[in-house]
Amino acid sequence: MNKERMIKELCKAIADVKEKKPLIEQVTNYVTINDCANVTLAIGASPVMGDGYEEVDQMTMIADALVLNYGIINGESLKTMIKAGRTANEYNIGIVLDPVGVGATKFRNEAIVDLLDQVHQSIIKGNASEIMSLSGMDTKSKGVDSSADSLEALDAAVKVARDYRCVCAVTGRIDIITDGRHIVKIYNESDLLSYITGTGCMITSLAASFLGAGASPLVSAVAGILTMAIAGEEAAVRENEENNGIATYREDVMNNIYRLNQYSIRDIAKIEVEKVEYKYPMYLVTDEMACRGKDFYESVEASIRGGAKIVQLREKDMSTRDFYKRALRLKEICHKHGVAFVINDRLDIAMAVDADGVHLGQSDMPIQMAKKMLGHNKIIGISAKNMEEALEAQEYGADYIGVGAIFATDTKKDSAVISLETIREMTGSLHIPVLAIGGLGLGKLDYLKDTAIDGICVISDILGADDPEDRTRKLLDEYRFIDK
Repeated sequence: MNKERMIKELCKAIADVKEKKPLIEQVTNYVTINDCANVTLAIGASPVMGDGYEEVDQMTMIADALVLNYGIINGESLKTMIKAGRTANEYNIGIVLDPVGVGATKFRNEAIVDLLDQVHQSIIKGNASEIMSLSGMDTKSKGVDSSADSLEALDAAVKVARDYRCVCAVTGRIDIITDGRHIVKIYNESDLLSYITGTGCMITSLAASFLGAGASPLVSAVAGILTMAIAGEEAAVRENEENNGIATYREDVMNNIYRLNQYSIRDIAKIEVEKVEYKYPMYLVTDEMACRGKDFYESVEASIRGGAKIVQLREKDMSTRDFYKRALRLKEICHKHGVAFVINDRLDIAMAVDADGVHLGQSDMPIQMAKKMLGHNKIIGISAKNMEEALEAQEYGADYIGVGAIFATDTKKDSAVISLETIREMTGSLHIPVLAIGGLGLGKLDYLKDTAIDGICVISDILGADDPEDRTRKLLDEYRFIDK
């Protein structure tokens, strides 16, 4: 993703929301509920504010996106949000969470943990203090207002995006949006927006409107915030000239949102897009035979010390009992080092050891069923050889695509070699990470230069090395050089 592609996708998102008129279910707070409904209509979507516990799951099932707004949170509304969120997860409906006031009280802090444990979010949008609190940083919140500048929350936003496998957006003087692989900064602003109640809540509704119309979570979050920023900035021009007052300014903001179009984005948007390293640049896949007599566990742990950030246990010919025992021990090693641990193919083993996720092939369990069985907060990776398979995996909620084989490999002899054109098509079209696998090793990574690949999966070149730790470190250095 670069600025040119972002602008192009933002323009498409604006057109799509007006054409498709998605239905946006909103469990929100009564202070801003009318504004949220009106701004949803203004951008072109359709709001439904069905927040009754008895029907919220039915409302969510027929919606195109779900808003969960924490503004007036209590025990009952938390149960309602969890019920709606779990339904949305089951039906692969995008969710935008606004954790209003998190960091201010013990109840809000405990409740958000409960919600995030049970419901996977597509977008989490908050002010700097709220996002810093979610990331685990010690910060002070002034109710719904932030005590910190948005730029202070940059690292926290990246951490939240990576920890919760979502897009994280921070509103403020400079708005920050990240999916953990890209950082988008929005410089359009108006100080007068701070005099209008509920602009943050309205941004959440706007982001959900774009999400419901089919935009990616990253584009939806950028579009939602940019819509309000441009509308406020343009309204401020008139206010500065005519001095009509805040009530007129508020009306102008809503009118500008209604009038927003592709030309507004192209001509007025002031954004920057920066690529940052994916959280799993080095992905180790296991194969005991590749260790060439070295201790299997010591070899894997050495690779982790060298920089492997995720480990996939892949055992094709091992009995279920032995596979289970190996999974338990390898999970312990991975978690000792703070590394993610996933199981190849075997959903039963992943569930039995409570692994961090699974990697599935095209002939394995369908993603929808895997998510239902394993839980929506687990990692689901998918192997894909072409765009059709990759797009289907993305549609059903895969966290990443493993594409290959890049080179012919003895580890998987039946895997066809993938063209660079296919890789570039995936990285240029998908909004989820694409990882390269198959015959990769030191001295071969330059082949992937300019493909925008998000990471590499390695087996034999690491586990077969005399020093897996050093080999992993050198591979990472070579990957980062070609990824510049």
